[in-house]
Amino acid sequence: MHVLYLTKDLFFSSRVCSLARDAGATIDVVASLDACCATDDTVLAIVDLVVPQLDLASTVGKLREIARNAKIIAYGPHVDAARLSAAEQAGCDVVLPRSQFDQQIGAILRSSKQ
Repeated sequence: MHVLYLTKDLFFSSRVCSLARDAGATIDVVASLDACCATDDTVLAIVDLVVPQLDLASTVGKLREIARNAKIIAYGPHVDAARLSAAEQAGCDVVLPRSQFDQQIGAILRSSKQ
């Protein structure tokens, strides 16, 4: 199982990476899709909505092209309703406030393995 994680938050990403490895996944953390290593084997793409200069529509479109089978999950600050709504409109499969993402990421990774 391969997971792609688009973020610049190295502190929080270490927790997500640890949970991914515990779930039996390989995970690649990238700061932009220019460094992307997603493939058709990618089952989950996680997008941190606070990545600077994130073009959400373009990012989701590119992920759909290069990781056709991946579920796209986006998360961001609960106070940024506009950004969360934009992620839904861009076509992300699941959009969560960061606090919910933090609570659910273990279960999300385990369910993606199936």
